[in-house]
Amino acid sequence: MAKLKIKDVMEKPVFIKGSATKKEIIELTKKHPHIPIFFVVDSKGCFLGDIHENDMFLMVIPNDCYDKIGVDVGFDVERRFFSNTAKELMRRHDLRCSPEDSLMDAAIAIAGSEVNEMPVIDKNGRVVGLITEGILIRHMDLSAEESSKGDR
Repeated sequence: MAKLKIKDVMEKPVFIKGSATKKEIIELTKKHPHIPIFFVVDSKGCFLGDIHENDMFLMVIPNDCYDKIGVDVGFDVERRFFSNTAKELMRRHDLRCSPEDSLMDAAIAIAGSEVNEMPVIDKNGRVVGLITEGILIRHMDLSAEESSKGDR
């Protein structure tokens, strides 16, 4: 059996414009309730950043409640709390994979990062899919990995 590649298991991405407002971002989450992450892309579909549902949580609390929450004030918390558009809220990072990458390559990339998912980017720089830890767990062939340990 041929080894699976990212293109064989990736999920369809959900896109959002950088100019999307808080209201539009929340409406998108309601429209796609099982999608944990949305990709912010430019007009050509190229990856700019992503917004995870965890990033959106503080965004829905009214700004005048900021002092009542008692959170440690840090840049990341303030970014999520006071963002008004998708571009202000999005996380920027270089973690990405190709449709032709192996599942193990993607797993190693995610394991060495602070994110749980990443965009799948084609050779033209466009987002074509989503890969998550959950997808990798469900599809990786650990029996092949276990048998290769005996070769060391």
